[in-house]
Amino acid sequence: MRRRLLILAVVLVALLVVLDRIAVVEADHVVAARIQTQEHLSTRPSVSIGGFPFLTQALGGTYDNVTLTVHDFRRSVVPVDTISVTLHGVHVPLSSVFSQHLSSVPVDSANARVLLSYDDMNAYLQPKGLTVSSAGSGRVRLAGSVTVAGQKLSASGTATIDVTSDSLVLRAANAVSVALPLAGLPFGISLQSAKATNQGIAVTASAQGLVLHPR
Repeated sequence: MRRRLLILAVVLVALLVVLDRIAVVEADHVVAARIQTQEHLSTRPSVSIGGFPFLTQALGGTYDNVTLTVHDFRRSVVPVDTISVTLHGVHVPLSSVFSQHLSSVPVDSANARVLLSYDDMNAYLQPKGLTVSSAGSGRVRLAGSVTVAGQKLSASGTATIDVTSDSLVLRAANAVSVALPLAGLPFGISLQSAKATNQGIAVTASAQGLVLHPR
């Protein structure tokens, strides 16, 4: 009898785990579609709702970590290779899910990583007479020259990397600088810092007090 009860318990646990995984996969698809609509994305992002079990989060109406990835984002002036955003504290009451009356979704905070490839940056910089490439050890190299107040200045050499709230700024040793506009990123994320990698320049960003508006 005990053996049968043990087997039954194991089967029930396995069924609950399977049900939980099926539910989270379906939720991933729904969230991806809603995010694509809200943020006017040309392609559907990949979405992963973290935390286990998922059903407990659904019943509580709060999801601790929702990670989404967008590739080939072209709404900003400079195309973005990849944007990875993690939403923390996504509040979706279960009653709103069942009723389909979901006018807004508060989000406590968001962290993002924005990757700009050297090819995409150079497509923007080359008409201005500049190119950027990796210099190794987390540095970048600028090549070319710019015209300031009618005077041509060389910008060749290693450059520092800085950010404003919506631009990436490359500054050569002689203080010649060039800004790469990144306005229009999803969720209104604000740029915080940047560093060079072999693949491109990786920018960190964040946002607080977001409110999503599903449609």
